[in-house]
Amino acid sequence: MAKLLNVFPLSIFHDRLGLSDSYRQALVAQVQQMEQQSRSSKPAHSAWLGDTSGHEFLFENPAFGEMYRAIHRKIVDYVEALGMQSSLLKFYFQRSWATVTRHGEHINQHCHEQSNISVAYYLRKPAGTGGINFITDAHPNEFARGMFTPSKESLGFIARPSIATWNTVYLDPGEDDIVIFPSKTMHATATNEAGAERISISADVTTVLRNTTGHETMMPDIRFWRCFEE
Repeated sequence: MAKLLNVFPLSIFHDRLGLSDSYRQALVAQVQQMEQQSRSSKPAHSAWLGDTSGHEFLFENPAFGEMYRAIHRKIVDYVEALGMQSSLLKFYFQRSWATVTRHGEHINQHCHEQSNISVAYYLRKPAGTGGINFITDAHPNEFARGMFTPSKESLGFIARPSIATWNTVYLDPGEDDIVIFPSKTMHATATNEAGAERISISADVTTVLRNTTGHETMMPDIRFWRCFEE
């Protein structure tokens, strides 16, 4: 009997962080203040991005410490859910920033190739403010390039759209939800169609091996690195 064997899946980790409403609201107020100070410099229809507005090291703010410790625990859960031994790794937050998306705004398709693991945490997420799209330019099942695009569905070429025949998958997380994925994954945010603002926290994490003995690949711990700059 003929059957399809689905291999090489992309696994997106989705969970709740569990922060209290009062704590989240305190962080929202801080993000709103940052955004108000520098929003005038952003392009039209684009969300406000803290990483391009001088706030790319949000983890240096002690007020966000509880949040980052909780995110770190979820990263460990993500790695272990993939079957990895998390105790052999260190997780370095290299950059982290807030985004504020108001009505009619979005974030264009991009990826974070300078890091290993990326995080999106939804600090404020009213209904209708939009979620996140995960995108692939080379779907493993695509036997002719470009065949799994929205235009092909509108032409009737894709009879049964599914993850197996689609190059974009939409996820609509709720407030206090966290999404974790490989940084190389192409993604974009949906346009905010509501009157309320969507506030999320992004983080880029680099993984290093605690002990590189026997390992040819993956980064060694940065404590072993040297810079010979004069």
